[in-house]
Amino acid sequence: MVLRLFVPPGEGQHYIVPKRPDPLGANATLQYVVLSSTALAAGYASFAARHERRIAPPTKVSRTALFIKASGRLGVWAIVVGAAANAYYHRGFTTVVVSQLVQDPTPPKLYEKTDKYTVEDGGLAGAAAGFIAFLPTLLMRRATVPWWTRMVGMTNIGAGTGVIAAHAYFQYTGERQKAMEELERQRSRRMLEFHYIFWDKLLMQRLDPLLQAYVRHNGIFRAYHVPAEVLDAPDKYGILSMPATEPSTTTNAAAPEHAPYYIAAPDWTEHLKALNTDFTQSEIENSEREKEALLKEAEYMAYQLSLKQHAFVHSTHTNDDDRQRCIRELQIMGIAYNRLRASADEADRRIFAGRQWLRQRAAMDANAPKASWLAEHPFIPDPEAHDPSMSIAEIRKCEDQFKIEIQVFESRVRSEVREDVEMRERWRRDLDEARTLLRATDGILWELEKKCPPKRDVGEVEVRASAVEETPKVEEPPKSLNPEKP
Repeated sequence: MVLRLFVPPGEGQHYIVPKRPDPLGANATLQYVVLSSTALAAGYASFAARHERRIAPPTKVSRTALFIKASGRLGVWAIVVGAAANAYYHRGFTTVVVSQLVQDPTPPKLYEKTDKYTVEDGGLAGAAAGFIAFLPTLLMRRATVPWWTRMVGMTNIGAGTGVIAAHAYFQYTGERQKAMEELERQRSRRMLEFHYIFWDKLLMQRLDPLLQAYVRHNGIFRAYHVPAEVLDAPDKYGILSMPATEPSTTTNAAAPEHAPYYIAAPDWTEHLKALNTDFTQSEIENSEREKEALLKEAEYMAYQLSLKQHAFVHSTHTNDDDRQRCIRELQIMGIAYNRLRASADEADRRIFAGRQWLRQRAAMDANAPKASWLAEHPFIPDPEAHDPSMSIAEIRKCEDQFKIEIQVFESRVRSEVREDVEMRERWRRDLDEARTLLRATDGILWELEKKCPPKRDVGEVEVRASAVEETPKVEEPPKSLNPEKP
């Protein structure tokens, strides 16, 4: 089977409709309907068995028959109510919200195939077993429960048993714990969307009063104790839409006073072992949609900018203020275009990082050869023969930065100012970290410089282009174009 049933519209295209982890199923409403109706039927049967004189005095009905009868009737009502509530919620709320961001949201699906087993597979297997168990009861004479009630009741009981058994199995394998952690993260991020929706009055007026109360309850009352900072920096609270970024050695400018100056570098082996492949794959898909939308918007902004540029050149301005206003409009639109393209580039970087993580995780699990770990290089036919001069220039910038920071930390450690005594231990740790980073930088430069073509001074990369333009007819280049060398 391996199915996900009743996939909601716009799944995974907006934070308000996240894609639930596969083991938990696509739609929780189906599980709520089956389990609630079965539990209520069991409670009713237990109560009725104790007070049968008041419940059904004229007839004698066994507890099993009473349980099946109650499960059948309550199951029908639960299915009707659950389907109506689900349709009302997605048609009146999630579809409206998703359409604000996505032009063509994905339609709902009755089922969708997956690569892993889900709780819904257990429900289907249990329902099939319940239906098969019902068939022999058709031969019964003088049955106290109608045949359709027996069919629905036994199928419903089997589905509920299958759902519980599937949850128990995934709990045993550990998949349910991981899925619940991911689901909790999705709920935390989803709660912020209610806050944004509540303050979007144009969007709120498209919702009916009941859904407006639902948004108000979640966006105001349930998010009341959330720190205000979480709205501007959700990544600090573990609810970022993207997994942890690439390991970086850049400084942490927003770190607390006693926090380390440099961001800690993770262990790459542990990083790959802890990687959530399902979440990373979903974030890659989200980033691809985001990149496509950003590129379209950047093209639209470039088109509008060209229209304004044409109008500016072919129009006569009445005064200097009007001319300056038009110039600033062109400047602002150019900034908006640059930011859209930069956001698209960042989304593309996240896509590359996510795919690289998944490739290396699969290679590590399969103990694959070295070729499976390497990044794709379509623009470099032979990486071993490539000239890494530009990379060397960038790493030299990091080297210069670390040298300056080492000097600063050394001066702070030697300081005798009373206010600096408490911070001296932290600065000493930062100094040791900076020296480690400098040694790592030297090692990388040594490896890259050995890969440069022979008879080339790696220091000339930074000024090579300007030197060629200024002296195009020089027969012999100077011995060194690096201003740092004699």
